[in-house]
Order: sequence, then C-alpha cells, then structure tokens
Amino acid sequence: MRDLGAMGMKTHPVPRRFLLAMGLAVAALATTASAAQLHVRPISIELVAPAQASKIVLTNRGRTPIAAQARLFRWTQKNGQDVLERTRVVVASPPLLKLRPGREHVVRIVRLAKTPVKGEESYRLIVDEIPQKRLKGSGVVFALRYSIPVFFRQQGATPARLSWQARRGKGGVLLKATNTGQLHERISNLRLVLPGGRTLVIARGLAGYVLGNSTRIWRVPRHLKAGARLTIRGTGLHGPFRTTIRVR
Repeated sequence: MRDLGAMGMKTHPVPRRFLLAMGLAVAALATTASAAQLHVRPISIELVAPAQASKIVLTNRGRTPIAAQARLFRWTQKNGQDVLERTRVVVASPPLLKLRPGREHVVRIVRLAKTPVKGEESYRLIVDEIPQKRLKGSGVVFALRYSIPVFFRQQGATPARLSWQARRGKGGVLLKATNTGQLHERISNLRLVLPGGRTLVIARGLAGYVLGNSTRIWRVPRHLKAGARLTIRGTGLHGPFRTTIRVR
C-alpha cells in the first residue's frame, strides 16, 4: 500500500482482520460539518469469467479538493460474520487520488491472479475520503467511507441455495442462514413472524449478504422456547421469500 506522506497526508492504520460495517458508514462525526462531497458509482460490481477488470467513478461535487484512498480486501464469512482480509489478488488503480471540484476520476479494479475463478470470489472495495487538516474556525470535516461489494464468478456457478435455522443462545435467538450454492445471496427487509403473530423487523433495508458456501448469523434479542414456530420473510436477489422453521 502506497504511503501518503509524499502528499502531505497520513494514512489511518487498518487492522489485518476486522468485521465489516455494511454499506456507507460515517467514520468521523461532528456537531457542524458540510454535506458529503464525495460520490461513488456504481455501488456494486459483478464480473463473470473471463472478465478480469472493471471500474468505479469517483466524483467531487463540492467546492474544495478531495483526497481519497481506494483499497480492496478479500471478503469471507467466519463464525457467521463478515470478515475482511488484505489481498494482492485484486487491486485498485490508482489507490490514491486527488479530485478537484466538479471533476470525476476513474479507478480500475483488476484481478491479477492467473488461476481461473472457482465458483465465486468475493471482495470489498473500501473508498475512504481522507480528512483535510481543519482550519481554525472552519468547523469539523466529515470523513466518509464507501464499502462496495465486488464479485468475480465463473460461468455456470451454482446459484445461491439458502436453508435457515434458529437456535437459542445467550441474549436471545441466533438466526442462521446457510448458503450451499456457489453464488452469493443479498437479503433485505428481513422480518420474523413470532408465535402469536407479532412481526419483528430485523432490517427494513439491507440485512446483509450470505456468501457462497458460507453462513450468516443475525442475533435476535428475543427469548423463545424450544420448538417455537417462526416464519422468516424477506427479499432476495430474485424476489420475496418466506419459510417457516422451529427454534432449536
């Protein structure tokens, strides 16, 4: 990873492995700040072999220059949670850039591995706006982070196939989705219909992804008896779904 010192800036250290905060996150908050100026498109990338490269476009919609950093991480799921790890298999070029007001900049995403993709490989492109040194009396600057899913898949990879389980755990129920397919599933508007008919909303928008041959777990803060019947409702990549299970 290139050093920003030549540009008069410092990078923020990144742990080797960390849990992912899905979607757009605000890295620094303040009582006064201007609106976000850095915009990124598209919000996801999916490539089918033999395709090995794509791009994103960064736009500065503000009135002052912006510095940004683009990094790619291998994305897996372990113990039911999202995990990111540094990788050299896929790179972003250029990794560091400055955007003048009203200008766009293209960042290329390239898979360098010579071996063919097996099933689907999942990555996250992290785009950080690097905070500028705050001038006295100018208020506080927002630092924005975009987290963009990037998928490389082979032709003919098996589609996602989900099975659900719910088991009692500390603090409530653990809702587990296991994907035995090779391709990912994207879940939104996830809800549980509890015994008695009450609906518990887990996520009104994006609930998360279940990667290929992986498991995703949601913690539900409700104490339910073993054998209690639950109905799971949500929306996947191919439309709404509904299934009924019993708590273990």
